[in-house]
Amino acid sequence: MIISEMNHREITKKYSELLNKAEFATGRKEVVGLLKKAAKLKSQIEINY
Repeated sequence: MIISEMNHREITKKYSELLNKAEFATGRKEVVGLLKKAAKLKSQIEINY
């Protein structure tokens, strides 16, 4: 999935899904990985909009 080809709604939806997954994740590494992905998407939202 290439972030630059996603529109604002898709990025926001994916961001919400990642945060929800991180909330219910069990392992530390899993949580950190999901939060890093979410942060990357959030920065993309802030840059483009």
